[in-house]
Amino acid sequence: MQDLVGIVRQEGEMARALEGIHKLWQRAQQVGVYGNREYNPGWHTALDLVHLLTVSEAITLSAIERKESRGAHFRDDYPEKDAALGQVSVGVQKQPDGSMRVRREPIPAMPAELKQIIEEMK
Repeated sequence: MQDLVGIVRQEGEMARALEGIHKLWQRAQQVGVYGNREYNPGWHTALDLVHLLTVSEAITLSAIERKESRGAHFRDDYPEKDAALGQVSVGVQKQPDGSMRVRREPIPAMPAELKQIIEEMK
């Protein structure tokens, strides 16, 4: 994730990261831990693995979906802001079959008093 889906992002690198995540999902199906949970860091890592992969996949899919640069995350291949994408949030939901569904959700209109403050700060 740090190498391919860091702060500065490119679609090709994120696609490679997604392929790697899918390979790790396959490997994760074979993970097992011997012994018990006391003094066994492998036990906790095995429990965390599914969650780490879920979050990594969700971040990567949403980063691929947002084809612009905004805030702290920069797309090298899309360096400009896209006004249309500024009106939505990208959401990812894990489906019962394990697949991820990416969707765009409209952002509610900004209250007039907040918009005025932001405009005054420019």
